[in-house]
Amino acid sequence: MKGLISMYYNEKRKAITAKYVKTNLDDIKIRVPKGQREKLKTIAAEMGMSMNQMFIKAVEEYIEKNYKPEAENEID
Repeated sequence: MKGLISMYYNEKRKAITAKYVKTNLDDIKIRVPKGQREKLKTIAAEMGMSMNQMFIKAVEEYIEKNYKPEAENEID
């Protein structure tokens, strides 16, 4: 019986997670050269985060450092 409950819980949890992802998250797929994925995964783990967290942080920091909206670039 325990296996049946565990299987039900896992299937129910998967459905809840899938609904959350569909409702709240967007997917972005990136491609890296062969072998790079494992290197990035190792680096992220060493930094105490997932690759997803590392990519989001890297993009946010890059934008903060480099993005200058055109309105800020205009001279009055």
